[in-house]
Amino acid sequence: MHGEVRAGRRRLKEIFVSRGTRHAALVITLALPALLIAYAWFMNHRPPLHVRSEWTFRDTLIQNSDLMLSFVFLLASALPFYLVFDRRRPQARELTPIALMAALCVAGRAAFALIPLPNFKPVSAIVIITALAFGPEGGYLTGALAAILSNFLFGQGPWTPWQMFCWGLVGFLAGILYRAGLFGPVGDRTPDRRGRRRRPVALCVYGLLSGFLYGWIMNLYYVVGWIRPFSWKAFLAAYASSFFFDLSHGVCTALVLWMAGETWVRKLLRVRRKFGLTGEDRRYVMPPSGGEEMRE
Repeated sequence: MHGEVRAGRRRLKEIFVSRGTRHAALVITLALPALLIAYAWFMNHRPPLHVRSEWTFRDTLIQNSDLMLSFVFLLASALPFYLVFDRRRPQARELTPIALMAALCVAGRAAFALIPLPNFKPVSAIVIITALAFGPEGGYLTGALAAILSNFLFGQGPWTPWQMFCWGLVGFLAGILYRAGLFGPVGDRTPDRRGRRRRPVALCVYGLLSGFLYGWIMNLYYVVGWIRPFSWKAFLAAYASSFFFDLSHGVCTALVLWMAGETWVRKLLRVRRKFGLTGEDRRYVMPPSGGEEMRE
Protein backbone atom coordinates (compact mmCIF):
# COMPACT_ATOMS: atom_id res chain seq x y z
CA MET A 1 0.00 0.00 0.00
CA HIS A 2 2.74 2.44 0.99
CA GLY A 3 4.67 1.47 -2.12
CA GLU A 4 1.70 2.36 -4.31
CA VAL A 5 1.34 5.71 -2.55
CA ARG A 6 5.03 6.49 -3.06
CA ALA A 7 4.79 5.45 -6.70
CA GLY A 8 1.78 7.74 -7.15
CA ARG A 9 3.60 10.66 -5.56
CA ARG A 10 6.63 10.02 -7.73
CA ARG A 11 4.39 9.96 -10.79
CA LEU A 12 2.84 13.29 -9.83
CA LYS A 13 6.30 14.79 -9.41
CA GLU A 14 7.16 13.70 -12.93
CA ILE A 15 4.06 15.50 -14.22
CA PHE A 16 4.23 18.58 -11.97
CA VAL A 17 8.00 18.79 -11.90
CA SER A 18 8.26 22.02 -9.92
CA ARG A 19 6.32 24.13 -7.47
CA GLY A 20 5.76 26.67 -10.23
CA THR A 21 4.01 24.06 -12.35
CA ARG A 22 1.68 23.17 -9.49
CA HIS A 23 0.88 26.84 -8.92
CA ALA A 24 0.30 27.28 -12.66
CA ALA A 25 -2.20 24.41 -12.63
CA LEU A 26 -4.11 26.08 -9.78
CA VAL A 27 -4.21 29.39 -11.63
CA ILE A 28 -5.53 27.75 -14.80
CA THR A 29 -8.13 25.54 -13.12
CA LEU A 30 -9.37 28.00 -10.47
CA ALA A 31 -8.33 31.62 -11.00
CA LEU A 32 -8.89 31.93 -14.76
CA PRO A 33 -12.36 30.29 -14.77
CA ALA A 34 -13.34 32.62 -11.91
CA LEU A 35 -12.12 35.56 -13.99
CA LEU A 36 -14.20 34.31 -16.92
CA ILE A 37 -17.30 34.14 -14.73
CA ALA A 38 -16.68 37.68 -13.47
CA TYR A 39 -16.16 38.82 -17.06
CA ALA A 40 -19.46 37.23 -18.12
CA TRP A 41 -21.24 38.94 -15.21
CA PHE A 42 -19.80 42.31 -16.24
CA MET A 43 -20.88 41.84 -19.86
CA ASN A 44 -24.44 41.17 -18.70
CA HIS A 45 -24.57 44.08 -16.24
CA ARG A 46 -22.44 46.82 -17.76
CA PRO A 47 -24.29 50.18 -17.85
CA PRO A 48 -25.88 51.39 -21.09
CA LEU A 49 -24.20 53.96 -23.33
CA HIS A 50 -25.36 57.52 -23.73
CA VAL A 51 -26.42 58.97 -27.05
CA ARG A 52 -23.64 60.40 -29.22
CA SER A 53 -24.38 64.00 -28.28
CA GLU A 54 -23.87 63.16 -24.58
CA TRP A 55 -20.87 60.85 -25.08
CA THR A 56 -18.35 60.79 -22.21
CA PHE A 57 -14.99 59.17 -21.52
CA ARG A 58 -16.84 56.60 -19.41
CA ASP A 59 -18.85 55.60 -22.47
CA THR A 60 -15.62 55.13 -24.41
CA LEU A 61 -14.31 52.79 -21.71
CA ILE A 62 -17.53 50.80 -21.69
CA GLN A 63 -17.60 50.51 -25.48
CA ASN A 64 -14.01 49.23 -25.58
CA SER A 65 -14.31 47.05 -22.49
CA ASP A 66 -14.15 43.88 -24.62
CA LEU A 67 -10.64 44.63 -25.84
CA MET A 68 -9.39 45.99 -22.50
CA LEU A 69 -10.65 42.99 -20.57
CA SER A 70 -9.09 40.72 -23.19
CA PHE A 71 -5.69 42.23 -22.42
CA VAL A 72 -6.34 41.83 -18.69
CA PHE A 73 -7.12 38.17 -19.34
CA LEU A 74 -3.94 37.89 -21.43
CA LEU A 75 -1.87 39.15 -18.49
CA ALA A 76 -3.57 36.62 -16.24
CA SER A 77 -2.99 33.89 -18.85
CA ALA A 78 0.73 34.71 -18.94
CA LEU A 79 1.01 34.20 -15.18
CA PRO A 80 1.25 30.36 -15.35
CA PHE A 81 4.13 30.68 -17.83
CA TYR A 82 6.03 33.07 -15.58
CA LEU A 83 5.46 30.95 -12.47
CA VAL A 84 7.81 28.23 -13.72
CA PHE A 85 10.81 30.57 -13.82
CA ASP A 86 11.29 30.48 -10.03
CA ARG A 87 11.60 34.21 -9.31
CA ARG A 88 13.67 34.95 -12.41
CA ARG A 89 12.63 36.94 -15.43
CA PRO A 90 12.52 34.94 -18.66
CA GLN A 91 15.06 35.93 -21.25
CA ALA A 92 14.37 36.81 -24.86
CA ARG A 93 15.36 33.45 -26.28
CA GLU A 94 12.95 31.75 -23.88
CA LEU A 95 10.03 33.86 -25.12
CA THR A 96 10.90 33.77 -28.82
CA PRO A 97 9.61 30.21 -29.50
CA ILE A 98 6.28 31.04 -27.84
CA ALA A 99 5.90 34.21 -29.91
CA LEU A 100 6.86 32.36 -33.10
CA MET A 101 4.37 29.54 -32.52
CA ALA A 102 1.62 32.06 -31.71
CA ALA A 103 2.40 33.87 -34.97
CA LEU A 104 2.15 30.57 -36.84
CA CYS A 105 -1.26 30.05 -35.23
CA VAL A 106 -2.41 33.42 -36.56
CA ALA A 107 -1.06 32.68 -40.03
CA GLY A 108 -2.60 29.22 -40.04
CA ARG A 109 -5.99 30.49 -38.93
CA ALA A 110 -5.96 33.14 -41.66
CA ALA A 111 -4.78 30.73 -44.38
CA PHE A 112 -7.30 28.00 -43.51
CA ALA A 113 -10.12 30.55 -43.56
CA LEU A 114 -10.13 29.98 -47.34
CA ILE A 115 -11.24 26.37 -46.82
CA PRO A 116 -15.05 26.18 -47.02
CA LEU A 117 -15.42 24.04 -43.90
CA PRO A 118 -16.69 25.36 -40.55
CA ASN A 119 -13.98 25.91 -37.94
CA PHE A 120 -11.44 23.89 -39.98
CA LYS A 121 -8.39 25.58 -38.46
CA PRO A 122 -4.94 24.27 -37.40
CA VAL A 123 -4.61 26.51 -34.33
CA SER A 124 -5.27 23.77 -31.78
CA ALA A 125 -2.72 21.47 -33.44
CA ILE A 126 0.01 24.13 -33.31
CA VAL A 127 -0.82 24.89 -29.67
CA ILE A 128 -0.62 21.16 -28.81
CA ILE A 129 2.73 20.80 -30.58
CA THR A 130 4.06 23.80 -28.64
CA ALA A 131 2.91 22.27 -25.35
CA LEU A 132 4.70 19.00 -26.10
CA ALA A 133 7.95 20.77 -26.93
CA PHE A 134 7.96 23.63 -24.40
CA GLY A 135 5.75 22.43 -21.58
CA PRO A 136 2.10 22.88 -20.61
CA GLU A 137 2.58 26.47 -19.47
CA GLY A 138 4.14 27.41 -22.80
CA GLY A 139 1.23 25.71 -24.55
CA TYR A 140 -1.28 27.68 -22.51
CA LEU A 141 0.37 31.02 -23.23
CA THR A 142 0.63 30.19 -26.94
CA GLY A 143 -3.08 29.42 -27.10
CA ALA A 144 -4.02 32.62 -25.31
CA LEU A 145 -1.77 34.71 -27.55
CA ALA A 146 -3.06 33.01 -30.68
CA ALA A 147 -6.66 33.88 -29.82
CA ILE A 148 -6.18 37.56 -29.04
CA LEU A 149 -3.74 38.20 -31.92
CA SER A 150 -5.76 36.39 -34.58
CA ASN A 151 -8.91 38.18 -33.50
CA PHE A 152 -7.38 41.45 -34.69
CA LEU A 153 -8.05 39.89 -38.10
CA PHE A 154 -11.27 38.01 -37.33
CA GLY A 155 -12.81 40.49 -34.87
CA GLN A 156 -12.46 41.19 -31.16
CA GLY A 157 -15.42 40.82 -28.86
CA PRO A 158 -16.67 39.30 -25.61
CA TRP A 159 -15.83 35.87 -27.05
CA THR A 160 -12.08 36.63 -27.12
CA PRO A 161 -11.28 35.79 -23.46
CA TRP A 162 -13.25 32.55 -23.81
CA GLN A 163 -11.25 31.60 -26.90
CA MET A 164 -8.03 32.45 -25.07
CA PHE A 165 -9.00 30.15 -22.22
CA CYS A 166 -10.15 27.33 -24.54
CA TRP A 167 -7.03 27.24 -26.72
CA GLY A 168 -4.82 27.71 -23.68
CA LEU A 169 -6.52 24.83 -21.86
CA VAL A 170 -6.12 22.57 -24.91
CA GLY A 171 -2.38 23.25 -24.83
CA PHE A 172 -2.01 22.90 -21.08
CA LEU A 173 -3.81 19.54 -20.98
CA ALA A 174 -1.73 18.29 -23.90
CA GLY A 175 1.48 19.12 -22.02
CA ILE A 176 0.26 17.41 -18.85
CA LEU A 177 -0.89 14.27 -20.68
CA TYR A 178 2.41 14.14 -22.57
CA ARG A 179 4.35 14.20 -19.32
CA ALA A 180 2.08 11.47 -17.99
CA GLY A 181 3.18 9.30 -20.92
CA LEU A 182 -0.24 8.94 -22.55
CA PHE A 183 1.02 10.02 -25.96
CA GLY A 184 4.17 7.95 -25.99
CA PRO A 185 7.60 9.29 -27.03
CA VAL A 186 6.33 11.86 -29.55
CA GLY A 187 9.33 13.60 -31.09
CA ASP A 188 11.70 10.94 -29.75
CA ARG A 189 10.65 7.83 -31.67
CA THR A 190 13.34 5.69 -33.26
CA PRO A 191 12.92 5.10 -37.01
CA ASP A 192 12.42 1.63 -38.45
CA ARG A 193 14.63 0.01 -41.07
CA ARG A 194 13.10 2.18 -43.78
CA GLY A 195 13.77 5.34 -41.79
CA ARG A 196 10.10 5.86 -40.98
CA ARG A 197 8.67 6.71 -37.59
CA ARG A 198 5.36 5.62 -36.15
CA ARG A 199 2.50 8.09 -36.27
CA PRO A 200 1.36 9.52 -32.89
CA VAL A 201 -2.05 7.83 -32.85
CA ALA A 202 -2.88 8.68 -29.23
CA LEU A 203 -1.95 12.31 -29.84
CA CYS A 204 -4.23 12.43 -32.87
CA VAL A 205 -7.11 11.03 -30.81
CA TYR A 206 -6.54 13.83 -28.29
CA GLY A 207 -6.48 16.31 -31.17
CA LEU A 208 -9.86 15.06 -32.34
CA LEU A 209 -11.32 15.31 -28.83
CA SER A 210 -9.80 18.76 -28.33
CA GLY A 211 -12.14 20.11 -31.00
CA PHE A 212 -15.08 19.11 -28.84
CA LEU A 213 -13.41 20.38 -25.67
CA TYR A 214 -12.93 23.77 -27.30
CA GLY A 215 -16.46 23.83 -28.68
CA TRP A 216 -18.19 22.74 -25.47
CA ILE A 217 -16.51 25.45 -23.42
CA MET A 218 -17.31 28.05 -26.08
CA ASN A 219 -20.92 26.91 -25.92
CA LEU A 220 -20.92 28.00 -22.28
CA TYR A 221 -20.08 31.51 -23.48
CA TYR A 222 -23.19 31.45 -25.65
CA VAL A 223 -25.38 29.98 -22.88
CA VAL A 224 -24.17 32.44 -20.23
CA GLY A 225 -24.17 35.47 -22.50
CA TRP A 226 -27.22 35.06 -24.69
CA ILE A 227 -29.83 32.64 -23.36
CA ARG A 228 -32.32 34.72 -21.38
CA PRO A 229 -34.11 33.20 -19.54
CA PHE A 230 -32.15 29.98 -19.21
CA SER A 231 -33.81 26.78 -20.38
CA TRP A 232 -32.47 23.26 -20.77
CA LYS A 233 -34.04 23.02 -24.21
CA ALA A 234 -32.01 25.98 -25.45
CA PHE A 235 -28.93 24.62 -23.68
CA LEU A 236 -29.17 21.25 -25.43
CA ALA A 237 -29.96 22.92 -28.74
CA ALA A 238 -26.77 24.99 -28.49
CA TYR A 239 -24.63 21.90 -27.97
CA ALA A 240 -26.40 19.89 -30.67
CA SER A 241 -26.04 22.66 -33.26
CA SER A 242 -22.28 22.93 -32.63
CA PHE A 243 -21.56 19.24 -33.28
CA PHE A 244 -20.41 19.58 -36.90
CA PHE A 245 -18.35 22.69 -36.10
CA ASP A 246 -16.59 20.83 -33.27
CA LEU A 247 -16.12 17.73 -35.42
CA SER A 248 -14.57 19.78 -38.23
CA HIS A 249 -12.25 21.48 -35.75
CA GLY A 250 -11.22 18.14 -34.24
CA VAL A 251 -10.65 16.49 -37.62
CA CYS A 252 -8.41 19.33 -38.79
CA THR A 253 -6.42 19.15 -35.56
CA ALA A 254 -6.01 15.38 -35.83
CA LEU A 255 -4.95 15.57 -39.48
CA VAL A 256 -2.27 18.18 -38.80
CA LEU A 257 -0.94 16.14 -35.87
CA TRP A 258 -0.99 12.97 -38.00
CA MET A 259 0.93 14.53 -40.87
CA ALA A 260 3.34 16.85 -39.02
CA GLY A 261 3.12 16.21 -35.26
CA GLU A 262 6.04 13.80 -34.88
CA THR A 263 8.39 15.74 -37.18
CA TRP A 264 7.48 19.15 -35.80
CA VAL A 265 7.86 18.14 -32.15
CA ARG A 266 11.20 16.47 -32.88
CA LYS A 267 12.59 19.61 -34.49
CA LEU A 268 11.32 21.85 -31.69
CA LEU A 269 12.84 19.56 -29.07
CA ARG A 270 16.13 19.82 -30.94
CA VAL A 271 15.89 23.63 -30.83
CA ARG A 272 15.02 23.45 -27.14
CA ARG A 273 18.09 21.35 -26.32
CA LYS A 274 20.41 23.36 -28.55
CA PHE A 275 19.57 26.69 -26.93
CA GLY A 276 19.19 25.39 -23.38
CA LEU A 277 15.41 25.86 -23.18
CA THR A 278 15.03 22.78 -21.02
CA GLY A 279 12.23 24.08 -18.82
CA GLU A 280 11.68 22.96 -15.27
CA ASP A 281 14.13 20.09 -15.76
CA ARG A 282 16.83 22.71 -15.21
CA ARG A 283 14.62 25.18 -13.34
CA TYR A 284 15.16 27.44 -16.35
CA VAL A 285 18.84 27.93 -15.48
CA MET A 286 20.44 29.05 -18.72
CA PRO A 287 23.70 27.45 -19.91
CA PRO A 288 26.80 29.67 -20.10
CA SER A 289 27.34 31.61 -23.29
CA GLY A 290 30.19 30.95 -25.65
CA GLY A 291 32.20 33.86 -24.27
CA GLU A 292 31.96 32.55 -20.71
CA GLU A 293 33.09 29.10 -21.82
CA MET A 294 36.14 30.63 -23.55
CA ARG A 295 37.06 32.61 -20.44
CA GLU A 296 36.91 29.45 -18.37
